[in-house]
Amino acid sequence: MKLSFHKADERGIAEHGWLYSRFSFSFANYHNRERMGFGVLRVINDDIIEPSGGFGMHPHRDMEIVTILIKGSLEHKDSEGNHGTITAGHIQYMSAGSGVEHSEFNPSSTEQTQLFQIWIFPQAKDLPPRYEQRDFRDLVTKNRWAIMISSDGRDGSMPIRQDASILMAHLEAGHTLVSNPIKAGHGRLLLVIEGEVKTCGHTLQRRDELQVIGNEVFEITANSDAHLLMFDVPME
Repeated sequence: MKLSFHKADERGIAEHGWLYSRFSFSFANYHNRERMGFGVLRVINDDIIEPSGGFGMHPHRDMEIVTILIKGSLEHKDSEGNHGTITAGHIQYMSAGSGVEHSEFNPSSTEQTQLFQIWIFPQAKDLPPRYEQRDFRDLVTKNRWAIMISSDGRDGSMPIRQDASILMAHLEAGHTLVSNPIKAGHGRLLLVIEGEVKTCGHTLQRRDELQVIGNEVFEITANSDAHLLMFDVPME
């Protein structure tokens, strides 16, 4: 099993007044040739959007874009006619496919929006754009994995156009979870949203990441209450 540990303060930084971002991989003006992605996982952006701030209409193409709301709300509009607002506990999915323009704004005049935006390369190009949003608050229970994103929509997850999955867990202090089994040729990336866990000989704190290459399962033990994301992605 091959491990690569990345501390939260090693990420790229962008601050624009209305936007405060941390980049796990090269993005915008942050370029690190050693951090260009993890298999088909291209972007993990950790964003805070100030009240009434947001991204105006801009284009995307051939990318699976997943937004996980941690706090506040986010309003989406796109050139396909989709319009919706998601709040904390919701996930938004946009398959840019053959091309789409969209905007994302914090509709609140008083409260920050906190989110993770994730980009995954699709299995095929030039597909028709697709949009979906869903409330996952009832799916995520304590001390177990909940699958949020998958290729086939299993167990109530949202299907995307790639053989990848995103799992979430709220792990109570002292409890242990076992990692998900994976296919050959896949890798896993564990991200600690909040809290502290110990796994594979490393202690991970808030926003730390561990990349794992290998088919072996591994244990994750919470040193404190922890909120976790696990990415399971093809490495080619």
